[in-house]
Amino acid sequence: MKNIRLYGQFLRLAVLGKVQYKADFLVGIVSILLLNTVNLSLIGILVYNFHALGNWNIWDLLFLYSFWMLSRGIYGVFFWHLSDLEEMIVSGSFDAFLLRPVSPFLQLLGKDISYTGVGDFLVGVLGFLLAGNRLKLCWPAASWIYFIVCVLSGALIQAAINWIGASLCFWTTRSNAAMHIAERFTVLMQQYPVNIFGKYFQIFVTCFLPVAFINYYPSVILLHKKIPTELSKSLNGFFVWQTAEGIPVWQYLSPLVSLLLLAAAAGIWTMGVQRYAGTGN
Repeated sequence: MKNIRLYGQFLRLAVLGKVQYKADFLVGIVSILLLNTVNLSLIGILVYNFHALGNWNIWDLLFLYSFWMLSRGIYGVFFWHLSDLEEMIVSGSFDAFLLRPVSPFLQLLGKDISYTGVGDFLVGVLGFLLAGNRLKLCWPAASWIYFIVCVLSGALIQAAINWIGASLCFWTTRSNAAMHIAERFTVLMQQYPVNIFGKYFQIFVTCFLPVAFINYYPSVILLHKKIPTELSKSLNGFFVWQTAEGIPVWQYLSPLVSLLLLAAAAGIWTMGVQRYAGTGN
């Protein structure tokens, strides 16, 4: 509880620092809105020429994209600055975190927030409302709960992946290049349905770098889509359980995947902090 209160105080100070620069805040929000408009336009052009991607029409794709934007917005506000760890280790400023009687990770999280995540979240809300209206979505309470949990899980999956990438700095000093590659890969994966890619690629983003659980599998469940038969056969051999409706249970595992990734990230971070001896700066 004490750590939660401290984190709240850190966030309050970070917000106060940001609101001192109102013009920068507004320009950042507008730039994010424009960037997402361009991305959606490119997807729209692609679907207009091919009518559909897999079995996903333009409104399905807008739902998929908006799902990602909602989770990315949450991730962006609270976790985007994890990439700052590289510069802190190179400059030696991370050492100050180790001298205070507060968790170094809590200090890293609370040192800043990114207002650009607000723009992503707004795009997600607007896109979701538009897609939901055109798809005539009418969910029971259980589906709404699942949707909210998966949005939060998607944010945590992105945070965990970047937390792992940032923690590699303790061994390599610099890891932002690898984090950038993972970020671009994740961005690509969230804009399109996984079923348009090859079987082995689908298995990779499901079992090894599980970014398909950020928005694809939750969208498959919520939009009642079918995943590729080959992928189903490959994974159903490992996960044989199914729901009463015949849906493989592994498609519902976004929350569990997020927890497992966070546990792995916490372990790697802990090992990194324990071996950290400074860079001499």
